[in-house]
Amino acid sequence: MYALTREGEEYLKNGLPEVRLVKEVLSGRTSMKELQRLPYFTIGLMWAKKNGWVTVSGGEIRAEAGAKSVKSDIEAVLADVERGREVSAKLAEPLLSRKLVEERRESPIINDGEILQLTPDIIRSGAWERVPFKRYDVSLRMPEISYGRKHVLRMAIDRISRVLVEMGFKEMEGPIADAEFYVYDCLFTPQDHPARTAWDQFSLSKPKTIRKLPADVVRRVKAAHEHGGGTGSKGWGYSWDKDIAMRMMLRGHTTSVTARYLLEHNSPPNRYFSIDKIFRNDSLDKTHLLEFYQIEGWVMDGHLTVRDLMGTFGEFYRKLGIRDIKFKPTYNPYTEPSFEIYGRHPKLGRWLEIGNSGMFRDEMLRALGVKSDVMAWGLGLERTIMLLNNYDDIRNLHGTLCDLDFLREVPIVWEY
Repeated sequence: MYALTREGEEYLKNGLPEVRLVKEVLSGRTSMKELQRLPYFTIGLMWAKKNGWVTVSGGEIRAEAGAKSVKSDIEAVLADVERGREVSAKLAEPLLSRKLVEERRESPIINDGEILQLTPDIIRSGAWERVPFKRYDVSLRMPEISYGRKHVLRMAIDRISRVLVEMGFKEMEGPIADAEFYVYDCLFTPQDHPARTAWDQFSLSKPKTIRKLPADVVRRVKAAHEHGGGTGSKGWGYSWDKDIAMRMMLRGHTTSVTARYLLEHNSPPNRYFSIDKIFRNDSLDKTHLLEFYQIEGWVMDGHLTVRDLMGTFGEFYRKLGIRDIKFKPTYNPYTEPSFEIYGRHPKLGRWLEIGNSGMFRDEMLRALGVKSDVMAWGLGLERTIMLLNNYDDIRNLHGTLCDLDFLREVPIVWEY
């Protein structure tokens, strides 16, 4: 007995790829470039050429003589299989080789004088009283089944999102690919900063630049970079280049989303967060990935201080169950003062950097039309998970080097 595979069902419903391709060629579509857009093009061309129905020359596909009457016996055999008719092994062979059908053998109910499976017929006939049942060894280990489950990152994202919502934050979203203007320039990061080189970031070739930028914001950002923009700062003292700001890249932090939201939500009070993917040209090791997730957050209000920032972190990590954290002063172009956040890893026994934070500078805020204080942070999701679950290698969590057996054994935790 044979049964249709999913691919066989599709071909029976829509026709074989080679037949559909020949019909397209006969209708006048002969350009290879145009036909390549068809989802079945590759496999259709392979079998059409193998059957001698078409030839390819100079970027054009030509139908051979007799192509108008092409007919495939395979479609008829597929229909017989679908109707449950008996199909010979010779006819089924090409379908099996193309994985359009699969062979199914029905297991016998009684074999070698033993009942293998109890059925209504066995009960009605009384055979169960005369024929012994096959003995089963219940101590044998059954094969393990890898079932669908929630990924460790998704569990952490859901948990952290609940904590931040409980603390009064709203979620924000933004593009993964964005202009350097939002990723760097709006954050008062000079255009000659080392982070804005191919050594650190991933630039795009298509699209290479963003279509347009808001003219009034461009003017204020340019002024902030060149001479401080009326904030009392001297700025960076160079000639700001709009062409550089328009270049597209994969964002290196979700603070680009914060910049976009500050432009639209610049009246206090406001609290927003996001947990989303970012990309950096780092070297892979136990604590670094090329793409990972960042927990972004910011609070806008009047008279905010560093004590408010630290207190917010203390409350956030306390709700997650992390109490052993410390702050270290650092430098960021867009925050002052700025602090790195460290947590003690329970297994590695050393302090692990889990985030960066600070108070946004006036040069950044005024260019975005914000007149209140804003405190902000970006935390590494994977490193936070390492602290929560005592993991010692970030590469096991996701990416091309992740350990699937490790992920299958992660406990599923449900929290209200």
